Amino acid sequence: MSRPVSVGIHVPSAAVTALDSPEAYLEFFREVEALGLDAVWTEDRIFHHAHMLDPLMLLASAAACTRRIELGTAVLVVTLRAAAVVARQVSTLHHLSRGRVALGVSLGGRPEEYQAVGVPMNRRVTVFQESVAVIRRLLAGEPVDHEGRFFRLEKAIVRPPARVPLYVGGHAEGALRRAGELADGWIMSPFGTVRDFPRLWQAVQDAARAAGRNPDALVAGRLVYVAVDDDRDRARSALRHFLHGYYGARFDVEQHAVFGPAREVAARLAEHVEAGITKLMLGVPSLDLAHLRRVAHEVAPAVRARAVTAQ
Repeated sequence: MSRPVSVGIHVPSAAVTALDSPEAYLEFFREVEALGLDAVWTEDRIFHHAHMLDPLMLLASAAACTRRIELGTAVLVVTLRAAAVVARQVSTLHHLSRGRVALGVSLGGRPEEYQAVGVPMNRRVTVFQESVAVIRRLLAGEPVDHEGRFFRLEKAIVRPPARVPLYVGGHAEGALRRAGELADGWIMSPFGTVRDFPRLWQAVQDAARAAGRNPDALVAGRLVYVAVDDDRDRARSALRHFLHGYYGARFDVEQHAVFGPAREVAARLAEHVEAGITKLMLGVPSLDLAHLRRVAHEVAPAVRARAVTAQ
């Protein structure tokens, strides 16, 4: 099954220094759409030493100033959020955006975050599975009765219905299995390289098949951080500053990110498409519009052209 390739932008919603102005975010969202890119994606944490914006609220602002692009989370840490509240927020965002929402979820987070929201971190897998099931059922818009370990619902209704695509992110064995069993697709994490994709994707598809689902119906996405600059050192430095501020020094920019002149970046991303990834979530280090335009004009067309050739 061949699919068109989506080239979206993962918005830098965290900053170790001051965040950009609200107007800068709105201008960035409008420019993503005007440049013909396909989506904006946001990240999620409850606590962080960096300045950080809530993903769903940020997407609501994007919904208000755009008309076409997909609005997605990559990913929402759903284990840190009440499932019923997530369903209501997604239903609202789906309505305000006229059906442009995609929900990527995971079970990340740190001990202090789980403590703060009253969720037992050692039960996070069970919380995750039950959360996904509850969110799915509530977003269908019909009355839900559910008696689970963590959630109890009696004739619970969330309307308007919002049948949004749901993707599971992560690269651990359990995350791959849950993506195949529960979701509409999988989001590969920014850690690793495209050479890891075939093995990990096979695990997702095998899990879907074992659960009686059609593995060919699943969507493969990846968050990959990029910087386009004819000066490779400058591109590397821009990514390192942003990524070390968010992930810490453990993020190996050389190993896990893509940077350099546009032709090289496009070639590296084309390898993702050739491997079978159809949703690219390009993490950029800033709201720099000049950089965004280089991605849109010099990288995205080459990636899409390679996708057509591969089909």
